[in-house]
Amino acid sequence: MLSNELGRKYDEFSKAVQNNDIIDPKTTIMLYLASSMAVGCYP
Repeated sequence: MLSNELGRKYDEFSKAVQNNDIIDPKTTIMLYLASSMAVGCYP
């Protein structure tokens, strides 16, 4: 599991990506997967 600090940072990143109208939905999913894997949380 993520530490509290990493969890907060991931939540901030997630909200920023969701609220961005520039990135298409498929790229958004890839960013979620990549960021999860980067912090050791494999889907």
